[in-house]
Amino acid sequence: MRSYVAVEIDGVLSPYAGPGPLPAGHTVHDVESAAWREWAAMVYPRPRGLRLALNPAVGRALADLPADLVLVSSYAPAELEPLLPALGWETVPPMVPLRHSGTEPYVRVEDPGRSPDAADVLRWRTEEIAVWAQTHDRPVAWVRARDHHVQEVRSAARSMYSTVGPLLPYAVDPATGLTADDVQALRAWVKEMDALPEPAPVVPRRCRDCGDRRTIVLNGRRRDRVHGACGSCCECYCPAPTDDAYQPCGDLMRQQCPSCRCCLVCVGCHCGDE
Repeated sequence: MRSYVAVEIDGVLSPYAGPGPLPAGHTVHDVESAAWREWAAMVYPRPRGLRLALNPAVGRALADLPADLVLVSSYAPAELEPLLPALGWETVPPMVPLRHSGTEPYVRVEDPGRSPDAADVLRWRTEEIAVWAQTHDRPVAWVRARDHHVQEVRSAARSMYSTVGPLLPYAVDPATGLTADDVQALRAWVKEMDALPEPAPVVPRRCRDCGDRRTIVLNGRRRDRVHGACGSCCECYCPAPTDDAYQPCGDLMRQQCPSCRCCLVCVGCHCGDE
């Protein structure tokens, strides 16, 4: 099952912490960013530019992974195109949509002076990435600086934002950015994910009453929800008491009342209905 490697720029492709010199192979580049300009205008009393330390070998190593590379960033693709030689890419990889956190150039929980709302923004970003991963039905490694996102991902995995494949929170030391050891660890994870069986496809079916459907996946198992307006299972047509046929819910085939045959997970037992 082919995986995604979702990479952030700040602290991963571009080191930002540590008192020493930049890691070997990195050079500093001026960069334009609309999100940065808007954010810096509120934080700094005078205009302040943005610079990134990049190493094309790091980008090439990521691109060589047997996975699909995507970016998690507030940069627009057009803003990254002048940096393609420094990033080691020929084109800008696809970007994870960041509806709520896409205007935040820095999400540094360890630096509240620079990022006063970083913890809240990180929770939004976790939600966005988990939802994106859920819709793609494949393993995703989310690579970002520090390890603050590890607990956020674990919390998301226990909630409605679970994924079909594993969502790996991979932490990078922001003083060095992505290293050869990190790339090797990601390669080993991708190889492990490649060995997983392809998930059984879910054939979308419309709710018999309202025409809507909502499906989530929890711990790799599809769970079909009940639409609040009509009470029907929105993926599998869980039966009412008068229905003659039962269409099982994904992986929940035998979880129905033996008397009325209603899905106990989606709808609940109808035996007490008048």
